[in-house]
Amino acid sequence: MLTRLTLIGALALVLPTLASAQAQAAAPHEAGPAVVVFANGGGGSPLNNLNDAGTADFKTGWSVGGGAGIQINQYLAIRGVFDYLRNKGEVNSIAFPGQRFNNYFYGGDLQLRYPTASGFAPYLLAGAGAVTIDNKDDATFKRFTKFAGKGGLGLEYAFPNTGAGIFLQGTSYIYKFDRGGFNTTQYDILWTAGLSYRFGH
Repeated sequence: MLTRLTLIGALALVLPTLASAQAQAAAPHEAGPAVVVFANGGGGSPLNNLNDAGTADFKTGWSVGGGAGIQINQYLAIRGVFDYLRNKGEVNSIAFPGQRFNNYFYGGDLQLRYPTASGFAPYLLAGAGAVTIDNKDDATFKRFTKFAGKGGLGLEYAFPNTGAGIFLQGTSYIYKFDRGGFNTTQYDILWTAGLSYRFGH
């Protein structure tokens, strides 16, 4: 659990420090409006087991994703997002042992940013969409789609005098997993690093 939360904990410590240093003026490409595209990759894993006994779990997997949106002003962006997570059931799990799962997350979010004069911008994410889950190693498993809520936080650095940026973020998807004899609210967290670009900065 500690390993899974390392990035989120680090970001949570950084955000208050950055937020205390208010910018007198935003960098030119921070003001908006602008079209924003981004891509990211990293890892992901559930924050909870499929059962209370802790005997049904998924391993940490890898993740890629990206999206596009409109940055309305220096503080707010509306984005469409797609994330893909590949993970496996734990080998010793009572459910899906060693079986590969594809998780497709898609939807939209609001990004609330706080740009600073240093070029760093901590941000919060909130949104909703859906998740589609498919078991690649069990032909009897029926792919299913569920509503998913989304929340997250991150830190972006905007390169001066360009539209380019880099970012680190942690995102949690919340949905109902009701297959294989389970009925639980699942919390999948993705921790990723990525690149962004703003057109029309």
